[in-house]
Amino acid sequence: MAKKKNDGVDLDSVFEKIAQNMGGEILEKLDNIKFFIDTGNLAVNYSCSGKFIDGGIPSGRIIEAYGPEASGKSLIASNVLYGCQRLGGWPNILDCENANNAEFMQKVSHLNLKRVIRHAPSTLEKAFHIITVTTKEIRDTEKELGLGRLPIVFVFDSLTVPPCERELRENDLPLDYSVADWKRIVQKQEQPAERARVISKCLRNLNVMVAEQDVTVFIINQTRSAFVLYGNPETTPGGNALKFYASLRFRTSSKKKIEHKTLEKFAGIRMQVKNIKNRAFRPFVVANDVKLLFDFGIDPLSGLLTSLIEDERISGSGNYSVNTKFLPDGINEYKFKASKSENKIDKKVLLDCPKLIDAKSSEEVIEYLNVWKFSDTDECEYEEKDVSDDGEQDFV
Repeated sequence: MAKKKNDGVDLDSVFEKIAQNMGGEILEKLDNIKFFIDTGNLAVNYSCSGKFIDGGIPSGRIIEAYGPEASGKSLIASNVLYGCQRLGGWPNILDCENANNAEFMQKVSHLNLKRVIRHAPSTLEKAFHIITVTTKEIRDTEKELGLGRLPIVFVFDSLTVPPCERELRENDLPLDYSVADWKRIVQKQEQPAERARVISKCLRNLNVMVAEQDVTVFIINQTRSAFVLYGNPETTPGGNALKFYASLRFRTSSKKKIEHKTLEKFAGIRMQVKNIKNRAFRPFVVANDVKLLFDFGIDPLSGLLTSLIEDERISGSGNYSVNTKFLPDGINEYKFKASKSENKIDKKVLLDCPKLIDAKSSEEVIEYLNVWKFSDTDECEYEEKDVSDDGEQDFV
């Protein structure tokens, strides 16, 4: 049977009409990600979003940052809170570890502490519920004050710490408790994968609210070593639900430690950030050699050289050339020297060629770098050591 031709029929309009009638929308009109929230480092921004000065973690999504201890997860999260502040939004932190240091966060991330809401939930269920009810309170307040819908960010620090409701009730048991006491107070025995089930249920509900209310939930998770005969023993607690619901998952690791030579103190780390899952950009993009000093925060330019090479914005080795489309108007060639081991771009290069990092002008570059206020400390004052020298081990 011959197919009828669709001559004279505007199929684009037909698709749009059916979509409207059925409460759907044309995929072309999908406003997937409204904006990105800056992480404080241009290479990390690129690994998360494929963008530099306007990049970072995607808004309106669930994000998971995981890795071993002292690998920079909480500092990136603190920078994201500051990124939310810079957008005029509502930063929140769920301090489940009860260990956040406000003075440190202000020093390294430049947070206005008067405009960060801190919560200290006692259980997993309460933590997720706080996200929902606080979001409703914020959106209601915006309507009352005649404000537009502003960004909301929750940093969940961290998923590993809070017990579920049933676990917490065990604290109410008397010293010499009986079976009857257990049934009356705790009510039920621990079930297999109990925490994973709680997290899965909460994330299922949270995922709907996050999309509807345009809320960004940044969840910090720890790594554990499982007993396995083959393969990578690294795992993250809490089951697989977070891996499924997270739009972006990235792993942090400390590749080197930085010590102050004169003071002989642990001064920072050189870290790696690798996205393992990314629905805003391609996966497995790595930001290497990101420098973090505890007195100054993250160096926004560290790790940038290899990111620009990967995105084909520059080319060469030792002596680099800026690719034509990223040159300023009226300039046909621009070359500079850089060390791949340092993996950093001199500020002058970015001032001369602001398009390299998606900036519109050199003034925009200066403004961005001044925001993070990283001190150009004399490199001679510091030395780097391999993490493995301290007996620590990191699985890549």
